[in-house]
Amino acid sequence: MSTSRNPLAARTLLCALAGLCLVISTGTFAQEINPNSPSLSGTSAECTRAATTDSVNTDVAHFRCLTADEQAASWRARIEDHSLLSLPDNQILALMDAMKPEAFVEYARSDMILHNAYEYSMFRQERVFGRWSARPDHMIVRYQDNPRKVYAKWLPDGAHAGQEILYDETTDPDSVYGHVGGPLRIVSGKVAIDGPFALAQSRHSVRDIGLQFVARTIEHDAHSFRAEGLTEKPAHIELVNVQGTRMLAWTWIAPSGPPAHYAQRVRLLFDLQHPWPTGEAAWDAHGELLEMIHFEDVVPRHWSESTFDRHNSEYGFR
Repeated sequence: MSTSRNPLAARTLLCALAGLCLVISTGTFAQEINPNSPSLSGTSAECTRAATTDSVNTDVAHFRCLTADEQAASWRARIEDHSLLSLPDNQILALMDAMKPEAFVEYARSDMILHNAYEYSMFRQERVFGRWSARPDHMIVRYQDNPRKVYAKWLPDGAHAGQEILYDETTDPDSVYGHVGGPLRIVSGKVAIDGPFALAQSRHSVRDIGLQFVARTIEHDAHSFRAEGLTEKPAHIELVNVQGTRMLAWTWIAPSGPPAHYAQRVRLLFDLQHPWPTGEAAWDAHGELLEMIHFEDVVPRHWSESTFDRHNSEYGFR
């Protein structure tokens, strides 16, 4: 059953993810892939002697010999045909060890999110103005990346229940239309997209809500890593268990935070069944969580004109 339709399951999942953040931050589950190991320095000798009777080694050796673009496409293909689900942990980690640093960036750029428009639900908890939110938001989001259009509604089992926002860069790129929850929802209006009211509940602009923002962050940080003479490959790659589901975690550790890097440490979680991340978390230089986000029920859509129209009868704008 989808957690977006089961408040108890949703809260349980978020608690599990919070616990996982703490566990990963202390290194309990660490199965480290060394980004500076010899196997990552160039074409391995395995490429010249890939023939072997060991099917696991053959698969890894073949994967190692692919270009970065080919590795990214191959990784997506393995997710889509669900072949990763049957692989043991050691083989998945061996494939990650063989994956070129550039392939992680290429995967984010070209293979992680292929759809321009989609709908999904999201749990989000953040540190805003130095304070960790006491209760996560639970939102349903309708999104289009190009041109950027966003509709979001805060659901009853999360913080700010009943709140709605609408953004359309083709009609007003500088403003968000919306209303808060509770009794004040009867009043809707415009606020500046980067104004204090719009950013009172989140560190992010409404333009950052889509999954493409995650991909763009990986690209941005990869550029900074390269400029600093560092690898863009995640510093830690591990397999962890979240409520009985095996997850692949990629964690980047940067020498600094903004503006060169999104955060001092960023971790993405993948469920091995979907190309996009199911979870994201970020920490500051002091080890404090900045945000923890869980994505689910991502469905490609072809939106009509009414989807981002404030007069849509499904919405509560007044």
